[in-house]
Amino acid sequence: MSIYSGVEGVSRIYRIGLVLVACWALLTSTPAHGSSDEWRTWTSKAGSQLEAKLVKRSGDQLELQRRSGGKPVILKLSQLSADDQQYVRELPEPEEEKGATSVSGVDAEPGVVSGEIKCLSESRWSYYLYLPESFHTAREWPVMLIMSPGGGKTSNPMNRYREVADRLGVVLVLSVQSKNGFGESGLCNTTILNDVYDRLPLHSNLAMTTGFSGGSRCAYLVAELDKRVAGVLACGSGHGIYPDSGPARSAKLRKSTYVYSLIGTNCFNRSEATVTHNLLSKNFRLRFFPSGHSWAGSPYIEEGMARLLGEAFMAHRSSTEKSDRDRYSKVMWQWTQEMVDDQPWEAHGWAEFLADFDGDSQVKSDAKSLANKLAGNDKVKQAQLAEKDIIKFVSKHYNKYIALDVEKKPNSSRAAEGEKLADKYPGLPHAELLEKLAAKIGK
Repeated sequence: MSIYSGVEGVSRIYRIGLVLVACWALLTSTPAHGSSDEWRTWTSKAGSQLEAKLVKRSGDQLELQRRSGGKPVILKLSQLSADDQQYVRELPEPEEEKGATSVSGVDAEPGVVSGEIKCLSESRWSYYLYLPESFHTAREWPVMLIMSPGGGKTSNPMNRYREVADRLGVVLVLSVQSKNGFGESGLCNTTILNDVYDRLPLHSNLAMTTGFSGGSRCAYLVAELDKRVAGVLACGSGHGIYPDSGPARSAKLRKSTYVYSLIGTNCFNRSEATVTHNLLSKNFRLRFFPSGHSWAGSPYIEEGMARLLGEAFMAHRSSTEKSDRDRYSKVMWQWTQEMVDDQPWEAHGWAEFLADFDGDSQVKSDAKSLANKLAGNDKVKQAQLAEKDIIKFVSKHYNKYIALDVEKKPNSSRAAEGEKLADKYPGLPHAELLEKLAAKIGK
C-alpha cells in the first residue's frame, strides 16, 4: 500500500450603542431564562446610560427592556461597563429550554446503552446507540461513530467514550457489522450514519468518526465518503483504507477534516501513523502512548474527542449556535483547570486553544490569563521541548511506511539516541515515550 497526500447561525448581533434604543420593537414583560426582574441603570463602556432590566440572556448576547418602553436593546456583554458585566456574570446561569428525552421509534434512553438497532433502509446493518445523560430533542447534537476491528458483537467498545460523551454532550453510535476484512464497510457505516441522522436531532456539521486498527481505517473511510464528518479520532493506524471496491489506498480527506491520532509507542503501525501526519496539517495532533498495538486508554480518547469537537465547532462556527459553543468552552475550561497540577503542559495547550475559541467571553479571558501564566512554568517548557523531540525522532526513524512494521532485532543506534533524549526529561512521561519509541517493534 502506498501512502500519499490526499487531504483535501449564529445570528448577527447588531452593534449599536445604548442611545439608539428607540428604534427597537416592544418586548413582552414576561421574564425569560437568564433574566432579572430588577430595574437598574446600565452603563455602556462609552458612558451611555439606560434604565432597563435584563429580559433574556443567551451566552454573551443580552436583551434589555427599557423602563420607558420601546423596542428591546440587543447587545453583547462586552459592550457594558465592568460593573455591569460582573452583575450579569453573578446572575444564575440561564436554564436551557429542553424538549423530550426520548425519540419516537428509537428504543433508547439517555445515559443507557441501547440494544441493537437495525437501520430502517437496510435491516442487515445495525448499531448500538448511546444518548448522553443531558440529551433532549430541543437542540441538535454532535455525534461520534465508533468502529471496532472485531465488530460490534457487544457494546463494550463504546464504554471508552461514554464518560466524555456525557461531559461534552455527544451521541455515540457503535457499528455492529463493521470489522477487519469486511468488504462493505463503507456502505455499512454510511448507511448507519444516515439512519441516526434521519431519526435523531443531530447537527449536520458535527459528526466525528473513530476506531482502533481496522476500525480506525473505517473511520478514515467514512470521513472521506460523508461530508458531515468534521473529524477523525484514529487509534492504531494511519490513513490507509480498504474501499468497498478497488485496491487499498490512502484516504482522501477534505481540508476541513481534523485528525487526532493515537498510536502505541511500539505499535506495528507507528511508521504509517508517522508518515500520515507528516503529510497532513501541522495543526493535527499525533500523540503516542506507552503500548503496543492496542486501544488507547480512556484519558487519551477523551482528550482527543474533546479536541475534535472543538475543532469542528471552530470550522463550522457560522452554522453552530453560540449557546452550544459557550457550553463547550465552559466545560473545557473546567476540565483545563483540573489538569493544571498534574499535567500543566496539557492545561497550557487547552488554555491557548480556549483563548482563541469562539465561545464564552469570560472563558476566553480567563484562558488567556492561564496560558500566559503557564507559559513560564518549567514543566510546560520542558514538555514542549519533549513534544518537539518526539516528533523529530519519529520523523527521522519512521519516515517510511512499512506494512506491519515488525522488527526482528533491536536498532542499537536508535536506542542510544532515544535514551539520550529521554535523559533530558526526568520526571516527565515524555521520557518513557522516547525510550519506548527507540525500542524495536513487536506484535
